[in-house]
Amino acid sequence: MSRRATLWAMVAVLLLAAALRLAEFGRLPPGLYHDEAYHGLDAATVLAGDRPLYFPANNGREPLFIYLVAGAVGVLGRSPFALRLPALFAGLLTVAATGALGNALFSRRVGVLAAAVLAVTLWHVHLSRVGFRAVLLPLFTALTLWQGAHVNVSHRRRAITGALLAGLFYGLTFYTYTAARFTPVALAVYAALLVRRRRSLTVRAAPLLAAVAAALLTLLPLAAYTVLHPQEVLGRPGQVFVWNAAISHGDPWGLLAHNLLATLGMFFWRGDRIWRHNVPWRPVFDPLLGLMFLLGLVVALRRARRSPAALLLIVWTAVMSLPTVLAEDAPHFLRAVGLLPLIVLLPALGLDWLWTRLARPRPWLAPLVAAGVMGGGLVSTAWAYFGDYARALQTAYWFEEGAVGLAGSVNRFLGAGWDGERMLHAPAADRRVYLERGLWEQWPQVRFLVGPSAAVTLLPAAPPSDLGAGVAVFAWPYGDYAPALTLLPHPAEISVEEGPLSQGDRDPRPYTTFLAFYARPPAERTPVARFGAGVELLGTEVTAADGERVRVRLIWRATAPVDEDYTVFLHYLRDGERIAQGDSRAAGGHYPTTAWRPGDVVCDDHFLVGIGEPQPGRDRLRFGLWRPENGARLPILDEAGNPAGDWLEVPVVGD
Repeated sequence: MSRRATLWAMVAVLLLAAALRLAEFGRLPPGLYHDEAYHGLDAATVLAGDRPLYFPANNGREPLFIYLVAGAVGVLGRSPFALRLPALFAGLLTVAATGALGNALFSRRVGVLAAAVLAVTLWHVHLSRVGFRAVLLPLFTALTLWQGAHVNVSHRRRAITGALLAGLFYGLTFYTYTAARFTPVALAVYAALLVRRRRSLTVRAAPLLAAVAAALLTLLPLAAYTVLHPQEVLGRPGQVFVWNAAISHGDPWGLLAHNLLATLGMFFWRGDRIWRHNVPWRPVFDPLLGLMFLLGLVVALRRARRSPAALLLIVWTAVMSLPTVLAEDAPHFLRAVGLLPLIVLLPALGLDWLWTRLARPRPWLAPLVAAGVMGGGLVSTAWAYFGDYARALQTAYWFEEGAVGLAGSVNRFLGAGWDGERMLHAPAADRRVYLERGLWEQWPQVRFLVGPSAAVTLLPAAPPSDLGAGVAVFAWPYGDYAPALTLLPHPAEISVEEGPLSQGDRDPRPYTTFLAFYARPPAERTPVARFGAGVELLGTEVTAADGERVRVRLIWRATAPVDEDYTVFLHYLRDGERIAQGDSRAAGGHYPTTAWRPGDVVCDDHFLVGIGEPQPGRDRLRFGLWRPENGARLPILDEAGNPAGDWLEVPVVGD
């Protein structure tokens, strides 16, 4: 390929890579996993003036990605978009660096093909869209080896410059992700094989010494910290090592054999099962690229004896597989991330070999086949990632969207911060939030996205002296939250919101993440109807809640204490025919009628399915209050206060 053709091809590849990584960026995957949130929390400490060399929280983390996150959060604020933005840029730079590496090791065409393979590989697409520090390891690997390939150029100054940059990038590699600790093994094995085959004689001493010196100087601060704090830096690998009895259950060799087979098969048979790392079980490559991977592996093995570049591919692939082979949950795409970007050079070599043979009889056929293979990879990745994976509830569960929903609800009520869709910058005056301490401590996402605020108080707390512009109480649904309800000022207009569902890795079933009780100053309303027991109906609202449900809001007011716990029966009529119904306690049972206080307005939400869009003029509501224990219904009273029926029918009114 000519230099000009290579340039335009790389521009096209980078545009393709950007399209796959930018689509729905910040929203897909949904939620924000707690590992990502811890990066955000540590970035906040950096912005507050702390400058640690290593971050010990959450099993210990290397610092480089966190400092990049601090820059993004400092400019854009606390949001999933800002937290994940460094990964996006790192991913795109890795695609470009992979092209340069392939060019330096093999040829321009191999470089372009390798960059294209990386651009459409779902593993790296996903890695570029989440806030995991592992995304930096492939980038600095590519930069190190790309500049290292220039060590033996004839121009002395260029060789020294390349060596210094290679050493700098390699030293920074250890500031990215834990799997970088295996790279010295890969380089040592590679050097030993070169020496054995007398290839090392081609390496000049001055550039080599420059690279080693730059790497050691860059690595020195982290190395010193490791010596002084070995448990912080070195403790995590032992927790997941196959020889840990808690992991191997007494059979480390059996687990090791299983992990080896699982890792060998991850490229074209079955990949990582963890939803946070991958579309579950999807292999690294789709069938066409998997075939090219096997072909490229054969090509590299055949060339390894005479080609240092091919030998590097084989050695790197074998050694950088060890972080997942030697740990639990193999294949584990984060621990195996050191395989990138070199692993994509193998399908590129296979395609290059095929290109050479196809171009001889029919020059037009080779680029057509290559485009078909890449197009297949593009369609396969886009279909898998933006299809079922994007819509699956399990994706939201694994990325802990419920916790992000809690933070969004708090910020939306306060009018400041990320509300789930956008950043809000107009804080509502005189609003207060009371938050269950367990929710704050359990979910680092809430601590990151909400942040310190004088408007947020952790429970238990003293009740406010007045309602102000509004009070919200966020409680754990499965405990005794009745004491928290005493924080709702009186009288108030009260509404209850169930948070989204959550389900941890080991939870048997999903659960409601939180309950939100909102209290605002009540508006003046004229009763539509009066029921017994001091209950008034002030109005009804019918809105489409989502694609499948309709929300029916019944607005009640208590004029006296209600001694009985009543259930609402609700019929939805269209043209006089009942098309949906539901029986449920007031506010889903979270704010029962026995909790209503005289003067309070209660917004009581019920959700019905099977209605479609509400149709004013055709639709009506029929409802009332009753006791399931004895079937007794609460009567409706006429103007004189006498019973006049036990159900009410009202029209559905449009917006």
